[in-house]
Amino acid sequence: MNWDPNLVGEYFKNLWPGPLVRESGWLFPLGEAMHFIGLCLLLGSMFIIDLRLMGWFKSISVRAALSFLPYAIIGFIINLASGWLFFTSAPASYLENNAFLIKMLLIVIAGVNALGFTLWEQPKVIVIGPEQETPQSAKIFAGLSLFLWLFILLLGRWLPIFTVGTN
Repeated sequence: MNWDPNLVGEYFKNLWPGPLVRESGWLFPLGEAMHFIGLCLLLGSMFIIDLRLMGWFKSISVRAALSFLPYAIIGFIINLASGWLFFTSAPASYLENNAFLIKMLLIVIAGVNALGFTLWEQPKVIVIGPEQETPQSAKIFAGLSLFLWLFILLLGRWLPIFTVGTN
């Protein structure tokens, strides 16, 4: 059974704030500015956290690196809200876009990776002080996180290239 992005898109097109964004000349650009701010918070924080877990920045403790986590969460929430604004403005064009679909899948995988780290590794590594090495398992979680977020960023930049249609 094939799914029709236009049919699914019609449902999302009428959800808030889609109609408001399509009627406004300033909401979409405001969303882009907010998305950039959220991206800076999210990726900037994740770079510090993931690189420390991978063995860089050993002069700071893992606890200090993980103190950036609230900023990453705030950045993710800002991107979630602004992404919803973009999506509801033209849902069928996003649902037809392979870069968007892969980006959403990778965001889910990054979330599962973060949950796995939080449940299994964070309790072990939070006590690691300056100049101490992190376990290989934490490095794997961090390396995967860094790879996923960089690829998600790249896919976001590719969205206009892979745009199929508009609605």
